[in-house]
Amino acid sequence: MSTAASENVWALEEGEVRKPGIAHIVALALFTGIGIVVGTFGSLAIPIGFVSAFWPGQAIQAVGSIWYGMWGGIAAFVFPLISNAMSGSAPLPVSMAYIPANFVQGMAAGWVFRQYKLHPALTSARDWWGFTLVGIIAANAFGALWGTSVLRAFGLITPAAHLVAWAGWFIGNSVASWVLGVLLLKFISPLVIKTKAFCKGYWA
Repeated sequence: MSTAASENVWALEEGEVRKPGIAHIVALALFTGIGIVVGTFGSLAIPIGFVSAFWPGQAIQAVGSIWYGMWGGIAAFVFPLISNAMSGSAPLPVSMAYIPANFVQGMAAGWVFRQYKLHPALTSARDWWGFTLVGIIAANAFGALWGTSVLRAFGLITPAAHLVAWAGWFIGNSVASWVLGVLLLKFISPLVIKTKAFCKGYWA
């Protein structure tokens, strides 16, 4: 087994103390900003009613908490509020109702990577499976169910359209977050884990 594959990036070194700092605030602001741009572009690019067929903003949600813990989770529900308003893809009350789903989608991968000591650069089969099953499939299945239930509760889709809307939401977000998320994790993670902003825990 290679050193990279066996490395536990979550373990604290002897005497290491990690605390939230300015680097984490910067990471939160940066990820929120990137999410706003990418999320707004995706919502405008391929909309299907109140659902985007390919929403690249989900990739930002998928990897944010892996690198930045709760800071990534916070960005995951803040940037959609702004990007939805900018793109006009959802009224503010609907966007507010999406918050629980966006937070879960934003934290799912971060949780499974810390819980099972998976490597952010996807260096083993366990890493790939954890990211795919929990960070992508489970997170997006829940997010799509919550989101379409919100749309239905607000009268924006009919009961007959619920399943189709769920499938479009789930598939669109899953494809975007897996393809783009894998690229981000494989090529950016080796750089991120060397920075002060990388969170071994949930806050630092």
